[in-house]
Amino acid sequence: MIEQYYNRFNPADNYEQVLFRSDRVLQSAELNEIQSATVARLQGIGDALFKDGDIVRDARVRVDPDSGETICEAGAVYLRGSVRAVASSKLTIPVIGNVSIGLYLKESVVTELEAPALRNPASGTRGYQEPGAARQKLVPVWGVENDGRTGDFYPIYQVENGVLRAKEAPPNLDGVTQALARYDRDSSGGSYVVSGLNVAAAADVSGSQVYTVSEGRARVNGFGVALPTSRRVLHNATPDLRNIGDESHISATVAAQRVDVNRVPLASIASVSILREKTASVVHGSFTNAKDLLPDTSVSKIVSVTLGGTTYAAGTDYKLSSDMVDWSLPGTEPSPGTTYQVTYQYRTTITPTAIDDTGFTVTGAVASSEIFVSYSQKLPRIDRLCVNADGGLVWLKGVAAEINPLPPAVPDTLLALASVQQTWQAMRPVSNDGVRVVPMQDIANINARMDYLSSMIAQQVLKTDAANRDTSLKKGMFVDPFLNDDLRDQGVAQTAAIVGGKLTLPVTSVPNQVGSDVQKPATLNFTLAPVLSQLMRTGEMLINPYSAFDPIPADVTLVPAIDRWTEVDTTWSSPLTTRIINGSGNLQSTSVSTSNNLLSSTSQAAEKLRQLQIKFTLAGFGPNEVLSSVTFDGINVTPTP
Repeated sequence: MIEQYYNRFNPADNYEQVLFRSDRVLQSAELNEIQSATVARLQGIGDALFKDGDIVRDARVRVDPDSGETICEAGAVYLRGSVRAVASSKLTIPVIGNVSIGLYLKESVVTELEAPALRNPASGTRGYQEPGAARQKLVPVWGVENDGRTGDFYPIYQVENGVLRAKEAPPNLDGVTQALARYDRDSSGGSYVVSGLNVAAAADVSGSQVYTVSEGRARVNGFGVALPTSRRVLHNATPDLRNIGDESHISATVAAQRVDVNRVPLASIASVSILREKTASVVHGSFTNAKDLLPDTSVSKIVSVTLGGTTYAAGTDYKLSSDMVDWSLPGTEPSPGTTYQVTYQYRTTITPTAIDDTGFTVTGAVASSEIFVSYSQKLPRIDRLCVNADGGLVWLKGVAAEINPLPPAVPDTLLALASVQQTWQAMRPVSNDGVRVVPMQDIANINARMDYLSSMIAQQVLKTDAANRDTSLKKGMFVDPFLNDDLRDQGVAQTAAIVGGKLTLPVTSVPNQVGSDVQKPATLNFTLAPVLSQLMRTGEMLINPYSAFDPIPADVTLVPAIDRWTEVDTTWSSPLTTRIINGSGNLQSTSVSTSNNLLSSTSQAAEKLRQLQIKFTLAGFGPNEVLSSVTFDGINVTPTP
């Protein structure tokens, strides 16, 4: 509160009116209190119907997902107890991450210094052109949260990676919406798909997984969510890694060979160690029984030592000692200072080639030797794509495991749309396993099928029981399951009744006829006594008092507008052909009939969308209206002139 503008209004005081007395001075604080009390009373009623940030008229937002350029239209928004007009504006927002677009409510005080028209306009009086009361000014301005603007910020739209989230259509009567949400949660759980919202995988883009969510409607925690158009979702899935050290493989040849790791898919290779064979020239030491150092480390075996036509024997003439040729044995040795040839095997680390998800290629490993590999494995995982009550798409990360990975638990505030099996390979199954509404017609059909199956099972049980009896007892018998009176002899008077699948004695009754003195339906004598009365009447209010409608948009025609296709995978039994030959002796007539038996049939939602060429026609633009860009599902399809 500015110091010179006194205002003692406090809602906790519960003051209803300001009562002026004729023998007292009028205070400026009392006038300010009257205004504050009126605003607080109206705000209490408005907050029961709306919440801050609810759109009353227009105020739409369009976001370019590539550049972040945002156009905010003019309209009316409910803020701080009043429907306030907001002017149009242009913003530039980040296209990575979550961004809140809303209104900053800028508050200022205007006096006669800023607005000379506020001086006393009553000419001819003592106070003419004298300063009077100041004015409090509230102006809503479009902005992005934490962009440095002054004033209180009220979020309206949420933008996720350049994609605008769905917003519930105005007016949003918050009290009614909350009541409907509670009823929906109590009656049906509150979270289910009403229609559409099917998830399909598309081709990856720049290492990011791409999914398409079709248009549709749902209820999330009791609140309605509507996606009027399909949405393209980018998901930067990061795998959980398991480090595997010194996995052993047997080399098949010294030439280039393929090595497939045991745990796939392969994320990265830390090291590959092989046993390589090499022949090197070594100079003998300057004295007898010297030790000659080999040029490589980690030598595991000396294959041969030769000098001219002489081949020295291992264990008699020399031995391997700490990567050196040790001539301390009592056998023969080369003369000091001479150069001899040593063929040896040593372990070394190499860089493999042709690395993919399952293995790599190595060259130079000694045949039948061990190849040690240290690498990281991508563990399989099940992720879930969910939607929240604001229409935002949320990813939940599952528990990674090589066998039987567990999907994540979905909280009550989210609705699961689909589960994605992250195999980290080309095949990435998508299962639309979200809870969906079952139409009443489908429930009726299920009940009819259950009744039919129960009848068939009962008949099959009776037939099996009759077939298992002795042959001599079956002749001339029939079985009645006592489901109804269809199998009873209608030509003989029946003195028993079938009730609940049992044959029982009948219950006879004689109805009493209505007396002739009763000409119409009558009741017992009574005297009316008021138990509950309603002496008040309900009122009414206009939901859209301004009859504001959106302008007629341009016409966009897609050919084809809807892509419908069916993929069928059918297994048929061998055709059964029956030939009936009438007559005896010579062939007189022949009839042939063929029937195909369907053994089984299954159907499931397509995991991936197919690609097809689409033509489009744009019409309905105004004169001198320039077409800047055209996008379809986030892809630029602007026609070239």
